[in-house]
Order: sequence, then C-alpha cells, then structure tokens
Amino acid sequence: MIPVLAACRRHSPVLRAATLGVAVFVLAACHAGSADPAAPDRPGMDSSRVAAGGLVEPVSEERVIIPQISGRLARVAIAEGDVVSAGQLIAEIENADLRADMAAAAAEVDLRQAELDRLRHGARAEEIAEATAGLAAAESAERLAEAAQRRDQPLLQRKLISQSRWDQSRAELEMATAERQRAAAALRLFQAGARIEDIHAGEARLAAAVASRERASAQFGKSQIRSPIDGVVLKRDLREGETAVALSPVPLARIGDTSQLRVRADIDELDIARVRVGQTVDVRSDAFAGQSFPGSVIHVSQRMGRRNLSSGDPAEKQDAKILEALILLEGHPDLPVGLRVDVFIETTRAPD
Repeated sequence: MIPVLAACRRHSPVLRAATLGVAVFVLAACHAGSADPAAPDRPGMDSSRVAAGGLVEPVSEERVIIPQISGRLARVAIAEGDVVSAGQLIAEIENADLRADMAAAAAEVDLRQAELDRLRHGARAEEIAEATAGLAAAESAERLAEAAQRRDQPLLQRKLISQSRWDQSRAELEMATAERQRAAAALRLFQAGARIEDIHAGEARLAAAVASRERASAQFGKSQIRSPIDGVVLKRDLREGETAVALSPVPLARIGDTSQLRVRADIDELDIARVRVGQTVDVRSDAFAGQSFPGSVIHVSQRMGRRNLSSGDPAEKQDAKILEALILLEGHPDLPVGLRVDVFIETTRAPD
C-alpha cells in the first residue's frame, strides 16, 4: 500500500484523491477482517450454546387418523378438543353389508362345527338301536323266505306248483338275504364311527369357515375407526355424511397426547458434535414475546436428514443436512401444537 501512496504524489490531485479513497477502503476492510481472529464465521453463533429452529409437538407425536377402507361416514363421534382414550370408537363408516357378511360367516362356522362334532362323537344310541331293530326285521324276513322256499321245493318236484311260483319264491329269499346284509352293514357303520380321514376333512372345513369369519370380522373392524392412543383431538377434517377415502391425504382427524409437549429441533450439521442428551434448553417464540420455556434434550437422532421446517428466507440453504433432537418441555406450557420456536441449547454444562 505504501508504494501506491508514493505514486500518488507524482500524479494529478484528482488521481491522488481517488487513489487515497481506495486505499482507505482496503485498509478498513483489512482491519475489520483481522480485528478478532476468533470471531465466529456464522452470524449469531455463541460458543456457549447452540441455536436451532423447531416445532412444538405432542409427547406422543401427532397421530394422523386415516381410514383403511373407503365409504360414507355414518357417524363421527369426536370434535376438536375432545379427550379420547386408546381404543375408543371415534367414527364409523357405513357397514350394513359387512355386518351381514360377518353373520353369514359365523353361521357357516356353527354348521361346520356341528358336522365335525357328529363325526367325532359317532352315532347316537337311538340311531344304533334303530339299526339293530332293522337288522332283526331283515333277519326275520329272510327266515320266512327260506321257510317258504323249503315248503315249495317238494311241491315243485311233484309238479303241484308252477316253475314261475318257484322262481318267485327264490327271488323273495334272495331279496330278504340282501336286505339282511344291508341292515347288518348299516349297524356296523354306526358302531364303528367315522373314519379318521373323514374327521380330518371335517376339521379342514371348519378351519376354512373360521378363517372366513375372521376375515369378515377384520373387514368390519376397519369400518369402525378407533383412537390409537390416549390424547386430545387436535383437528377434525371430516364430518358425518362425507366420504372417507382409504389412504387419502385428507385424514379423518389428528390426535396427540398433550399431557406433555416437546420440540423437534433441526440441529445444523456444524453443531451436532456439541449437542448431547440431558443438556438444558431455553425455548422461545415470537408469539410469546418476553417468555421463555425451559426444557432438556431427551433424544438425538442417529441419522442426518433434511430440514423439517423452513424460515421462508430465499437465501436459506434448502439442501442443508440437519440432525433431529427432541426436547421435552418442563411443566405444561400453553403452546399450540405446530408452533415454530427458537431453541437455545446450553452446551457449557456437561449433561448428567
């Protein structure tokens, strides 16, 4: 810079004034850049704490309730602000056809169970008694036919009866014998009971009927929408009479456990080494000027990701990587879920 100033003396006053102005600007810039070698590279950076942005959320996270099947909402039993418990019915899709399917499936199970019980238990005593009586009647008829044929045989030899009469007598004996054999087989079948193969087939038919009943019951259950957790209805998006679409981006409602609140903070990748579980946190919001809400870090993610929230500044890097940290707020601050907040994590004190 000194040779430049010396050269100014050998030129015109105008040139000397312009050159001096440039020199003063350069010296001021150099002085500003070297005044504090330890100055932070990023505006607002404090070595004693880490600043980050975050969103307020329920301790259970916000549960988005989306029906699993499509249909018209016959009933919606909740409103915003209602307290609900886990398993509570909050809405129902029209399901008359599903109720009928479930009843038919239950009747089929009863039928198949009765068939299997009959196979396993065998014939009743009354059925066995009836078969025994039938066999006795068949044996009696066979004896009568045999006696008639014995009487007709000498008469045929003396030609006192015709050949047709003899043929009829013999046919009656054969029929009586066949009926006695049939009655005896029926009695043995009742006494023996069902074959193991028949029992296995009955068990398979019953299992198929039970599976159909469970499928019908599961489908019916999907029409009854229940709360997955204890919490508060944060927002209701659909009402009675409206159509719910399965896996739609428009949910039925949003539920969260607001008995405690926490903040999901985006920790810049340059600060992740300074954040630990147990560190104290000061949470502030422009919406609550002059107030601060204490908390502590309860979880630090193990995976980098993209930002969860944006400041809206066009100059903000959208591809910057962050690490999520969860901060549990002390007490019960009256903060709405989804509120944007500023998080200041104290890094000077070692966590417990």
